[in-house]
Amino acid sequence: MTGSLQVKKDVYYAVLNFKDENGKRRPKWINTGFKVKNNKREANAALNKLIAEYEGREIVRNRDITFLDYIYYWLETAFISKSIEQNTYESYLENIKRYVEPYFITRKIKLLDLKPMHIQELYNNLLARGLGGHSVLKVHANVHKALRQAVKWELIIRNPAEKVTLPKKELFHGNFYTVEQVNQLVDVFKEEAMYLPFLLTAFFGFRRSEVLGLKWSHIDFNANTLIVQDVVVRCGKISALDKPRTKNEVSHRTLPLIAPLREVILAEGDRQRENKKLLGNAYTDNDYVCTWPDGKPFLPNYLSCRFPKVVRKTALPVYRFHDLRHSAASMLLRMKYSLKDIQEWLGHSVYSTTADIYGHLLFEEKKEMATSLGEKFFI
Repeated sequence: MTGSLQVKKDVYYAVLNFKDENGKRRPKWINTGFKVKNNKREANAALNKLIAEYEGREIVRNRDITFLDYIYYWLETAFISKSIEQNTYESYLENIKRYVEPYFITRKIKLLDLKPMHIQELYNNLLARGLGGHSVLKVHANVHKALRQAVKWELIIRNPAEKVTLPKKELFHGNFYTVEQVNQLVDVFKEEAMYLPFLLTAFFGFRRSEVLGLKWSHIDFNANTLIVQDVVVRCGKISALDKPRTKNEVSHRTLPLIAPLREVILAEGDRQRENKKLLGNAYTDNDYVCTWPDGKPFLPNYLSCRFPKVVRKTALPVYRFHDLRHSAASMLLRMKYSLKDIQEWLGHSVYSTTADIYGHLLFEEKKEMATSLGEKFFI
C-alpha cells in the first residue's frame, strides 16, 4: 500500500491508495489532525501508522495466509511504519529466520489455524536442540508481538501465544575481572587501537554502544563531566548505526571524569588533531572520541572480536568485552558502593536489574557480617 500527505484547509491529510471491499484500488482521505505549520514530522508518523493499519485490514481478506508468511509481513510493516528501528528489525529478522522459519516452513499452518499447541511445539523443539531458555524467550517475544498485532488487525480473535508454557527466565551472572586483573589488562591493551574503549568500558561500565557513541561534544573538561547520550549499534554484519538516544531514559546520564582517564582522553584528542593534519583529506573527520588513527569510527563487532584475542595472549580468563561492564560493577561493590549507586552509574532502567545481575556478589559482604556477629557472641 502507498500513501502520501496532502494539505486541505491548512491541515495535513493522509491519502491512502487501498483496496475496497470489491478489491478495487481507490484513494482514501484521512484527517491526521495536524496543522501544517511545524507539524510535518508528526503528520508523517501518522501517515505511516495509517498505512500499517490499512495494510493489516487488506490481508484480512487473504484467509489462506500462513503464519510464517504473516510474521514476515508483520515485521516488514512494523519496520516501514517506524514502530521498530533498523537494528531492532534486523535482530527480529535473524531470530525468525534462524528459529521460526525452519519449524513452520514445512508445516504451512495458516494463521487462522494456529493454536497454542503449535507454538508450544516450536519452543519445545528449540529447547530440545539445546537452545537456552533466555533465547527461547526472545523468540517468544517476537511471536507474541506479531500475534498481538494480528488481533489488533482483526485477523484472529485471540493471541494463541498467551497460552503456552515458557521456560523459566535464567538468572544471569556475568563474569568479571578483579581489580588486579583489570590493572594487568591495562598494560596489555596500551599498545592496542582499542585502548581507550577498553578503559572507558572497564572503569565507567559503558555498554559497547555507549562507548562507541561517545562524542567530544559530550565531554566538558572544565566541569570534568561527560554525558552518555548517543549510541552506536550494530546494523547488519559490516555496518553501524548512530542513534541519538540511549537504550532507555535512565541510560542518558552525566558522569564525572575519572582523573587518570581524563588525561588519556585529552591525549587522544591531541593525537586526533595531529593525525588530521598529517592525513589531510584522507582523514575521516567526525566528533567521535573512539576512532582509528585515520579517524574512522570503530565498528561494534571489532571490539567484541578483538578483545578476547588480546586477552588470550595473557594467562587471564577470557571473557567477553561486555564483561568489562560487569567488572566495573564488581569493583564498585568491593568499594562498598550500594546497588542503588551502581544502578545509576551503569544506567540500568530499574533497580531490580542491578540486583538480579550483581546481587550475588554481595555474598562476600554477608560473610563479613557473619564473622562480625560471630565475634560478638559466645556460645
